Amino acid sequence: MTTDTVPAALAAAPAAQTSEWTSPSFRPEHINQIISGVDRYNPQNLAVLNEYLQQQLDEGTYDCLANLAILKLFQFNPADFDYGVAVSILAKALTAAPRTDFSLCLALLGEAPVDVLSAKPEEGEGAAAESTDTGADPTPADAASGTDKSKDASSASATQSSAGLITDALIVKLAKLNSLLQSAKFREFWAALANPENEDVAGVLQGLTRFDDAIRAVALYNVKGAFRAISPERLASYLNLRGSELSNFISKQPGWVLEGGKVIVPANVDNDIKATVIREDLQLDQLTKFLSQAQAA
Repeated sequence: MTTDTVPAALAAAPAAQTSEWTSPSFRPEHINQIISGVDRYNPQNLAVLNEYLQQQLDEGTYDCLANLAILKLFQFNPADFDYGVAVSILAKALTAAPRTDFSLCLALLGEAPVDVLSAKPEEGEGAAAESTDTGADPTPADAASGTDKSKDASSASATQSSAGLITDALIVKLAKLNSLLQSAKFREFWAALANPENEDVAGVLQGLTRFDDAIRAVALYNVKGAFRAISPERLASYLNLRGSELSNFISKQPGWVLEGGKVIVPANVDNDIKATVIREDLQLDQLTKFLSQAQAA
């Protein structure tokens, strides 16, 4: 577990501008040429795109459009479908919350042939992972309090809504994690990730460089939008940090200060609301003209 400064590229990810989302500065030119034209539909480019995905996994970067291009090629070329690649793309999309990248990827993946998805061995896993919620999480977004889900039909219904028609156990678990992130339930997210039932998911995510830092960037983004100050204990639970790890982490985040038993959150347009006075500069002759036109009508 690292407690270094969240990389700038990760910290800005949730609030990234559209231009950075569509054309990341780190994207190689040959990849940009592939996904910007008709070559994105050429299955011969799949190997190149897969190599670029591996580069993202190794370096901790994220390029949604390039990954979507891979899933689109899987749509058009079912014989080229690669389960491991699809799971890696979904795992990377988790780090884009609160954007809906995961849903975009899942929608394209839902177009894969059913026999391709169902043919993957589940290695003793259940058809769907049960919820690991242990209670309501007072989230930065003040999400509605959740209740424990029993292992019955209600859990099956939740599974269907989170992963659509896909029943692959691993993908369903990733969809549940995404749902927790979208709801800003970070405590429940970390608890679910540490649950032995999700050991397979944790194994996948461990292969992603700086994954924990990317999720912490998502948490910081949500906290910045809802708090001006927050207790260290609460923030630590959102970031999955303990003891001195939190103070070390906060000291390396620009604008964040730990003082007086509170963590001071940097002021921004979301947490520092200022009243705006709108003044209409209407001249008397304009008003007279307006009233004359109204009477004439």
